Amino acid sequence: RHAELIEPARAEARETIRAALAESRRRVRTAIAEERKRYATEVGAVEAALATDRRLASQRHAVRLLGDAWHTLRERLVARWDDAATRAQWVTAHLDRALKAVPRHESGWQIEHHPAWSEDERVQARERLRVDGVTPVQFEATAGIAAGFRVVSGHNVLDATLEGLVADRTQLEGRLLHHLEPVAVSDRAETEAA
Repeated sequence: RHAELIEPARAEARETIRAALAESRRRVRTAIAEERKRYATEVGAVEAALATDRRLASQRHAVRLLGDAWHTLRERLVARWDDAATRAQWVTAHLDRALKAVPRHESGWQIEHHPAWSEDERVQARERLRVDGVTPVQFEATAGIAAGFRVVSGHNVLDATLEGLVADRTQLEGRLLHHLEPVAVSDRAETEAA
């Protein structure tokens, strides 16, 4: 009788233990999976915060770099205008643009310019414009122009003054960043190494 009762009890106990072990394994797997998800979420959040911090640091560096570059750009443009050889290049390049873009008005062209543009240089420019069919041409020195010149024909204006050349600051800053990016990367690497 004892053997008759004990064997089914043992079988039931083994089945209960097997079920309990299976349930325990399932709970452990679920707990591990949930912990991995939590860990992945936390790691993702930390990585996102780190990426944001790096991006903000890069942007702050770019702003400082652009501030310095913007000041230097203006200084160098004024220096180019002040030097006769580079001023001649400036005049040639922008008169070429004006000849393509500014219509020849019957009243001719009015050219407002920085006082450093000498009489001899203006005579050469006037002759070149005459050969290209632009007459009359009037020159007027304007103290408010920091460098360069402005061509006016009727309601049309080609602004090759310092202010006109740097008027689209957003576009220029984009170009400056493109050219300064290798400098910015090496500066960041040095800063991070220190």
